[in-house]
Amino acid sequence: MSRTHRVGAHRSTGDTRWPRWAILLAALAVAVVLTAVGLFLLDRLRIEPVPEPVATEEPLVIADPSQIDPTIDASITVLDGTGERGVAAGAGQALSDAGWSVVATASATEVGDRTVVWFDAPALEPIARGLAQQLGVGQALQSDGRISGSPITIVLGTDAPGTVPSVAPSEDGDVDHAPTPPAP
Repeated sequence: MSRTHRVGAHRSTGDTRWPRWAILLAALAVAVVLTAVGLFLLDRLRIEPVPEPVATEEPLVIADPSQIDPTIDASITVLDGTGERGVAAGAGQALSDAGWSVVATASATEVGDRTVVWFDAPALEPIARGLAQQLGVGQALQSDGRISGSPITIVLGTDAPGTVPSVAPSEDGDVDHAPTPPAP
């Protein structure tokens, strides 16, 4: 009797393929996950409509000294923080000639890079902005207290020479300051 054995030829007894319902269920799960991820990313990339510009009030600027309320002490001291001689006197004279109430000019204790118009009360802010505008350089900032004997102190920085209006002081070397406003 001859027995023939086939060696190495095995046949599987069960079907190893996935059932169709399992493939459909896996495809449905992948589609749900991809849809959720896509919606999340679209939500993150959504372009918001640009809001209509809101009209903002321009800050009040008093550039004409005749518009200053006479009950407000808006006297000005000009300090030279440029390190150059005569800049404060020349700028102070030009401001005085334009009608501003410049009561003093002097040298600052330090040389600074930027010109600042310091004011010590919120009511003086429009005047300080007007001064910065007239100077053509610098910014108006409120101080914690009075910097000089005046409620407005202009500290000219190294950005001022050649920029701020300046005229030669009077022949005797003194600045002809505007008269001190009367006390209210």
